[in-house]
Order: sequence, then structure tokens, then C-alpha cells
Amino acid sequence: MTEKVMSPIGVEGGPSQAEIDQWKTQFGDVYVASFDKDKYVYRPLRRFEYKQILSLGQAPDNRSFVEEKIVSMCTLWPKIEADKLATLKAGVISTLVDLVMVASNFGVTEEPVKL
Repeated sequence: MTEKVMSPIGVEGGPSQAEIDQWKTQFGDVYVASFDKDKYVYRPLRRFEYKQILSLGQAPDNRSFVEEKIVSMCTLWPKIEADKLATLKAGVISTLVDLVMVASNFGVTEEPVKL
């Protein structure tokens, strides 16, 4: 009988500690978010990647296009391919994008101090 291997993120068959360490080396910060039973490992978006997504010829106000590109690029596990996007719950992509953007320092995280 084979023993079930639990990932450090608490998911059977999830990423190993070695994979997580490799992502940290490659991308810096790495995060995990839970949606009910599903977990997603993601990383921040870099400025050049953000500019690249916006320059793909789509209107910058096409939120769905931009969201899908960001999630496909920044979700490390499970890998989200274009054909899987339609099968996810409606809010997963938007919520993951919000989390990626916060991790990427979009938005004010501290109150500014008047000098």
C-alpha cells in the first residue's frame, strides 16, 4: 500500500516543498489562497509583464481578457490553461487577479503620511 503524500499547502498531490522553494528563488514571494476545498499558489506580477499584457492589442478596458492573462501567467499551481478557464467558478479568476494585484503592490496598502 502506497502512502499518500500531502503537500506543504495541505493538498494531496500539491506542489512539493522543493517546487515551492524553486518558485521562491525564481519569483521571490509566493502565496497560497483557498477557495472552499481548492487551493491556488500564485506569485506577484512584474511591471514588464503587466505592460506586456496591456500591449497585446486588446483594449485595456477589456477586463476579462486582462484578468485571464494575469491569472494564466501568475498562477503557479495548479496550472490554469485557457481551456480550463471556462470550467472554473465565476469568481475564481477575478478574486485571484485581486490577490495577485495586491501582492504586486497595486493599490494603497498603507495610509500615506503627510510631511
